[in-house]
Amino acid sequence: MKYDITLTNELKKYVEEQGIDVIGIADVNVLNAEGRQGRRPQDLFPEGKAILIFGCGMLDAFSRGWIVNGKGGEFLALTLLELEHRKILLKSWLKHHGYHTYGGGIYGDGALHLGIRLGEAAASCGMGYIGKSNLLITPKYGPRVNLLYLATDAPLKADVAKNSNQCGDCQICEKACLSGAIMGDVYFHARQCESIINCHPNKRYYSKYVNQDCDRCLRVCPKGEIHWERSKL
Repeated sequence: MKYDITLTNELKKYVEEQGIDVIGIADVNVLNAEGRQGRRPQDLFPEGKAILIFGCGMLDAFSRGWIVNGKGGEFLALTLLELEHRKILLKSWLKHHGYHTYGGGIYGDGALHLGIRLGEAAASCGMGYIGKSNLLITPKYGPRVNLLYLATDAPLKADVAKNSNQCGDCQICEKACLSGAIMGDVYFHARQCESIINCHPNKRYYSKYVNQDCDRCLRVCPKGEIHWERSKL
């Protein structure tokens, strides 16, 4: 596929001007080749030529309320509003330049129902690496980042992966995990993790962990320039 370097550079300039600091352009061909059927760009948007992965860091003021006390819907909503804002900016810019987009819906219904695997797509274009917790670990926020994607028919040049796995012998998230999903041997048991995340009475699972402190892997991971435990906010 022929890329439009000028268009790509103009988009990146716009992104910088708008302060969207967590973003990457993923290669649609790589995602099609490596993704599972039904979770590939070609299954969702056959005309897609590039995938924009974008997000925002979950900062102390609202994210700690969500993670620690289990009553942070109002705090998480601030993150989702920021994601919506960034999505609208990107969709509007692409539409103005004559291109279509697909996706960008706020995800839900569990970690296994997101469509495109956002973390792996983000890692493929250098936004970070997939850690032992199966989360994207970014240089700025560590795993404390929420992501969305937009598929587009704009011929954007994909970014190249640059970050290698830096977990090493660290076992902090493995020891903190309530579900035992983080095995520490490059194996992550997604169903066990989801049984904790979706254990509310009206969800798929229900257990003694309902409303307890989950997503500990976000809180305890030492990676990232911005970290709750080191923050004085």
